[in-house]
Amino acid sequence: MQHNIIIAGVGGQGVVTLGLMISNAAMSAGQKAIMSEIHGLAQRGGSVSVDVRIGDYYAPIVPDGDADIIVALEPLEALRSLKRAGPQTVMVMSTEKLPPVSLGINRKQYPDIDDISRTIQKEVKLHSINALELARAAGNYRTVNTVIAGFLYGLGLLDIPREILEGEITRIFSGKAVEANLAAFNSGYEAAGAEGIKERPIS
Repeated sequence: MQHNIIIAGVGGQGVVTLGLMISNAAMSAGQKAIMSEIHGLAQRGGSVSVDVRIGDYYAPIVPDGDADIIVALEPLEALRSLKRAGPQTVMVMSTEKLPPVSLGINRKQYPDIDDISRTIQKEVKLHSINALELARAAGNYRTVNTVIAGFLYGLGLLDIPREILEGEITRIFSGKAVEANLAAFNSGYEAAGAEGIKERPIS
């Protein structure tokens, strides 16, 4: 399998943790994976992005236009990441809005989610999910990134066995967080199934 994955969000959303979850699980499945991080003002809710390359790659950064999957944990970050997409790109976007400080400073309004979605859909295939709602239902609103992992798996975008992904969740988290994150992963997986998308066989 060869995959170029870009994960974008803001500080505090678990962008790096999601990148580690995917890259470590890929390596546990016997695949080569490399990951790089780009941080903005993460401590202030600034932009954070992670590139994960699974396959026979040596450079850690995904070239613009070569992204197979863009995962956006925040809609404005989805728009910002669109410049890195190509005709083959699939985007997964969480609909939770986290307006950056710059909007208030510049007296700008947050764009309508439907407008953001329409702009993205003109360029790439888009799957949207209310990951925050599912995370809260799973028992911990901080599990948005794990909901997204389950959603990616359910869409057939991660060619990694489920037991390895869940094993990585139990390795990363501890205590009650393990149960909440496993529930969140399953919620994301079921949300993908609700779209009528069949799971792609593991290659």
